[in-house]
Amino acid sequence: MGSGKVVPAGQGDGELRGLIAALKEKNYQGFMSLEPHLKAAETFQGFSGPELFVVAVRALKELLGEAGIPWK
Repeated sequence: MGSGKVVPAGQGDGELRGLIAALKEKNYQGFMSLEPHLKAAETFQGFSGPELFVVAVRALKELLGEAGIPWK
């Protein structure tokens, strides 16, 4: 069981590598949305801010790159 800590894509318990691999295998042609909630900030729970948004985007791009999936 994981810690429950919120971390960038691929660094936690979400098994995103497996999910991305399965989507690639099925030739998924849809879209993926990114909702980075890497920081709790009082009223704005889960608000990441611009710095952590960049971290979240880079993490997701890295996962897609590892899987050989181009992104736009």
